[in-house]
Amino acid sequence: MQSLPRSGYKTGREAFAGRDFWRENLSLQYQSTKMTHAKSLFLTLMGAAALTQAANVHYDLDLTWKRGSPNGHEREMIFVNDRFPGPPLILDEGDEVTIDVANNLPFNTSVHFHGIEQTNTPWADGVSGLSQWAIKPGDKYRYQWKATTYGTYWYHAHDKDRIMDGLYGGIRIRPSADRESPFSMISDDPVDIEAMTRAAHDAQLVIMSDWDHLPSNEYMDALKETGYDIFCSDSILIDGAGSVYCKDSDYLTNLQPPQVRQVITEPLTDKGCDPFMPVLQGNWEHHPEKLPEGLNSGCAPSEGPNSVFEVTPADRWASFNFVSAASLKSLIFSIDEHPMYIYEVDGRYIEPQLAHQISIYNGERYSAMIKLDKEPASYTIRVAGHDNQVISGYATLAYKGGEKNKRESTAYIDYGGSNTTASVIDLDTTNLPPYPAILPAEDGDDFHLLTLGRINSSWEWTLDGTTFLSANLNQMEPVILNPKAPGLASALKIETLNGTWVDIVFQLAIPEPTKLQPPHPMHKHSNKAFLIGSAMGMFTWGSIAEAKASSPDSFFETPVYRDTFVTAPNGEAWIAIRYQVVNPGPFLLHCHMETHFMSGMGMVLLDGVDAWPEVPAHYL
Repeated sequence: MQSLPRSGYKTGREAFAGRDFWRENLSLQYQSTKMTHAKSLFLTLMGAAALTQAANVHYDLDLTWKRGSPNGHEREMIFVNDRFPGPPLILDEGDEVTIDVANNLPFNTSVHFHGIEQTNTPWADGVSGLSQWAIKPGDKYRYQWKATTYGTYWYHAHDKDRIMDGLYGGIRIRPSADRESPFSMISDDPVDIEAMTRAAHDAQLVIMSDWDHLPSNEYMDALKETGYDIFCSDSILIDGAGSVYCKDSDYLTNLQPPQVRQVITEPLTDKGCDPFMPVLQGNWEHHPEKLPEGLNSGCAPSEGPNSVFEVTPADRWASFNFVSAASLKSLIFSIDEHPMYIYEVDGRYIEPQLAHQISIYNGERYSAMIKLDKEPASYTIRVAGHDNQVISGYATLAYKGGEKNKRESTAYIDYGGSNTTASVIDLDTTNLPPYPAILPAEDGDDFHLLTLGRINSSWEWTLDGTTFLSANLNQMEPVILNPKAPGLASALKIETLNGTWVDIVFQLAIPEPTKLQPPHPMHKHSNKAFLIGSAMGMFTWGSIAEAKASSPDSFFETPVYRDTFVTAPNGEAWIAIRYQVVNPGPFLLHCHMETHFMSGMGMVLLDGVDAWPEVPAHYL
């Protein structure tokens, strides 16, 4: 099959005249077909948003496969425009976006724009087998969509598990002039509000990821051959840079929280990875002799580059927009001596929340406003693993004028991600009220209960008792062309009607002898949803209405509004979401841990089957 769209086109440099858009050290080509107006920034003392006009914006993404060493160890990996991570896509709310992808990789691929709602353009969601044919080696593909909202997003591979090989980059959409911001809730000083508005406009994207010395196909083969659910990584990267740090096994083991050590009674490996125990892996068949050397143990130190984020004290405030592009890891991040006001979550403003450290799961985004009122010097940005490996990565926040100051900054978290003092404030991720306030419908029209857990082995996962073979999905005729496709089993899809409100409960089931499993970051493509409730135990009711009547304390007065929802790491527990069907088309609902998604943890939302979109002719 040929790639969609099948009609030929010229490359961006041939088809589009434009201008160079430079963002500090990031050399990007930001091209527009409408050059009749200039985008201007207008800041009032009350902190109005940047005044911009929508444009037709074009980017070229050239994907190549070659050797690189982001953590000092060389391996084959994916580069986007000869960069890793790929270049950020800087847009304005309302822009019409064209992205031409040239696949110069030795395998099929696709590019998904994570968190972008794809309103009225479901064919541009970038999922092979759902919204398009895979892009074959040597082919090109054009994505076109509208930036219908503002915020922080990212793009990444969505054909197999190529995120693990480096196909990802950030997206930042600056808000329109009439978009109300929450900065006056941080400070009522007009000078501060103006500075925060400017900082948000010029925000620094911080891409955090894990990195392994094995390419993705070999990593997945290790799971299949050993039967283990493996989580071990070699490095934490910040903006594509990091090192391999080797520590003593006893030191790493002692960094685990006491409650974890009560369950994981064996020492961690010298890479800080959990041992293969029945309480973590279950009693399935395993073949430890097939484990690749150095994957779970056998740390080999290496030194790679260090990312430096420079700030100017005279700016008063800086915005750091954190993106988790991790394939396997839950992460915790902090900036030494700098409290963070979290003002945006998954691309949506919230009432700002003060925190010193934040837990972030695969695919999530948090935007932090930071006051630049410290002594000019360098301060360490710390990113630690969470739950399944004791590991850390580092970057530097550098004040201009502080180059000669060699003082060491004081950490909020240690190498294992635990708080260094009792005064450290964790972000309460259940208390993130949307700003301005927004609420779901009081009742849902449709209800679905999904059971999350292992199936057949330690490394295979399900959302509803049956494996979602994403490898087979990648080879299917795109579901958007035929929602009744016979290759999509009924257990792997949820059909909805346009305009209705849909309730989905994720029930976590952990059978004996398993005591723990990683939190599952369940990501919903297309529009966001409300996290309306959660509790320990089994969801025994037939609807959300019944559950609220029986257990009202399990539901939130102010639901969180986002696109990723995280399950508990232990015991039986459930979370409930509610969303409105407003964008007909096929969209994924899946765990964003790459190995879990690739081994079955996902399904398809066939939204608005009564108003199914007609795919434009040039995509056929």
